[in-house]
This record gives sequence, structure tokens and C-alpha cells, in this order.
Amino acid sequence: MRAGDQPDGAAIGPTGRHRSIVAVVLTHNAPHSLRRCLDAIAVQTERPDSVVVVDNASHPPAEVESPAASAVGLQAQLVRSEQNTGPAGGWARGLDEFLATGGGHAWVLDDDMLPEPDCLEHLWQAVADDPDGAFAFPRSREDGGELAVWPSWCGFLISREIVDAVGLPMADLFWWAEDTEYLQWRIPETGHPMQVVTDAVVNHDAIRQGGGVPLWKYYYEARNMLYVHLHVKHRVGRYPRSLSKLVARALVRGGGGRLGRLGAIARGLRDGYRGNLGMRFPVEPLHEHER
Repeated sequence: MRAGDQPDGAAIGPTGRHRSIVAVVLTHNAPHSLRRCLDAIAVQTERPDSVVVVDNASHPPAEVESPAASAVGLQAQLVRSEQNTGPAGGWARGLDEFLATGGGHAWVLDDDMLPEPDCLEHLWQAVADDPDGAFAFPRSREDGGELAVWPSWCGFLISREIVDAVGLPMADLFWWAEDTEYLQWRIPETGHPMQVVTDAVVNHDAIRQGGGVPLWKYYYEARNMLYVHLHVKHRVGRYPRSLSKLVARALVRGGGGRLGRLGAIARGLRDGYRGNLGMRFPVEPLHEHER
């Protein structure tokens, strides 16, 4: 199927245009959150035509059973990775799987995103006059109730044409700044500005926040920030301020281990400067916090 072609029998949205939307969800060790996300997708006033769930090495493996989805006949395809490739590798796999479906648009959601029932309807209405240029973000409601725009994997809608044109996220970044490089830099730099749809809202469940910060997060944050500024943007920008904040967090965090945190940052800076990417620091699995 050529880019832009629509599968036979594609649904017609509220604007009267044919469309084929694939909801793409990335999950890792979050069965309860994934179930809530799939249920929220199933009750959309403008439902996607299909769902692809990429399981990033969950243990036990993820399941895509959803009572709400079953009730409306919405089937989810499960694609499993036996290795945790992080958000960068997971979303590279997810968007590649989207392209393989032949769908026209991907609705991209982390497993801790709970879209309001009319979220996708508002997104589609906003892009339906120019579906090939669709790169539209909802607003995200955080735990405190505030609404913000996060140009990350938070329920945005993107056209097949754009993914075809710009390629996939950089899987070698593994964790941190993969969304900065792809969503905030590469796509806008190729002439596809981000559109914010204020009526479209997702609720961010923040299931993995809290607890201590492992050493590997300091490493990847330092490495990828430097890499993106030096090798992608080719400018310093706000990098010194971001690095100062990272070092300050490493110093003031309680419980000892300051030398280990600073060592991880230094190692990350060395690899970022040299362009040494990939999974170069051991990672412990993350788990959701029960709600």
C-alpha cells in the first residue's frame, strides 16, 4: 500500500473525510495502567480503527484484554520485544509497526495516558482539513489538575506522510531526549509545526514517578542532552542550565551516593561528546505504582 492510501472500508469521521487511525500504545511493566488506557481508547466518541500495543519486555508479558474494547469489537494487536529498548527503541518499533498496518494516522499514547472520551474526536476535527499535515497534540492534565502541553508521547496524532518523510525516532538514545530530538526538533525542522488542540485532553496517570532515581537515569540524561545539542542541534542553547540543574539534583538528593551520581553524569558527558549511543549503562526494570 502506498503512503496516503487508505485500507478498504476505512471509517468516515465527523467531517465526512475517510480516515484510518491506528492507536499505538507503548507499555512496560504496567498491566493496570495499560488496561485503563485501552478502556479509555475503546470509549472514544471517535474510535480508532485498530490498536497496536508494543510490549517493551514486560514481566510477565503484557496482555491486551479490555472489557470496554471487547464490548465495541475493537481489537488490539500485541507486539512484544524481549529486550527493554526504552522509550526510544519502543517508539521506533511502535511507529514502524504503524507503517506496516497501512493506516493513515497514528494516535500515539504512553500506557499512563488516559484520554478524555472526546480527545480523538477533537484531534481529528482539528486536522481533517489537512490530514496529510497532521501533527496535533492534546493538553495533558497532571495529578494536581493543571493542564499543560507536553510535546512527548502523550496522545498526539500524526500522519503517515510525516512519519514516512522524517523516519523513525532514534532508537539508540534509549531513554531521555528521544522525544526532544524527534518531536520538538526533527519533525518541526522538516516543515511540520506542532499544533495544539486545546479541547483535546489526556489525563497523565504518572504511574512510574516517585521513589529514588537510579544511576542509569543520570547517565542517560547527561549523555543524551549533550548529544542532542552537539550532534543534532549543533548549538549550545540552554544546555549549560539543564546540566547545572542535573548536577544540583545529584548533589542535594539525600541518602548518600553523590559520587556515584556524579560519576554517572561524567560518564554520560563523555559518551555524549563522543557520540557513543545505545544501551551503555545497565538498567533496572521500572514498575507501575498501584492506584
